[in-house]
Amino acid sequence: MIDLPIFPVLKANAAVVALLESNGILRAYSFGIAPDNPQPPYVTWQIVGGDPYNELDDVPSCDRVDVQIDVYAMDDDVVSEVAKAVRNAIETECYVTRYGNQDKDPVTGMPHYSFDVSWHVNR
Repeated sequence: MIDLPIFPVLKANAAVVALLESNGILRAYSFGIAPDNPQPPYVTWQIVGGDPYNELDDVPSCDRVDVQIDVYAMDDDVVSEVAKAVRNAIETECYVTRYGNQDKDPVTGMPHYSFDVSWHVNR
């Protein structure tokens, strides 16, 4: 329903491509779409909230979308490097609204970092 442009923005960034692409595949996935056991490092994102910019005389022209971005890697330095590259790539298109703590994912045991952004998406 909402055409979030995060993948094209990441794919257009040389630093992100250098860290996340192999064999022509950028390891950046919408939440729930990542392959089983993806090669680290990789990034997932999911919409966690948002609302339309309602107008009285017309349908909304834009949606504000809250997006959670999760970064996974095999070591702490790499997860931090990838998170910074992703943030720098998308920050000209959206606003960072939350920085999470760097931790270990309870399922995979991999270093993990999460942050949220607010993206204004034109319809």
